[in-house]
Amino acid sequence: MAGNQSVEAAETNTIVPFPVVRRLHAIRSAAAELEDLHGAEALQFWRRRCRALADELFACGCSEDEVRRQVMDFQDEVQIELQHRHLSRLSAGAMSQ
Repeated sequence: MAGNQSVEAAETNTIVPFPVVRRLHAIRSAAAELEDLHGAEALQFWRRRCRALADELFACGCSEDEVRRQVMDFQDEVQIELQHRHLSRLSAGAMSQ
């Protein structure tokens, strides 16, 4: 079945974007940037990052609903990464005491 899907995509010239939740580098780099930013600067960064992602997905031919879902998934994954980083630091601090 996977073979049929790739043939269909090739026949219709559809670009299938790599799922955002699998873009670990993008998720981790966004979380790392956000850790160092605060207030308006963090908000501006976050808006630019999400807008750039949306623009990329629109350029690939994704529908508005798909773009919205992908951006929301990206936001969720970045929040999870931020929580993971925070818990890791707390854990490391507790272990060093």
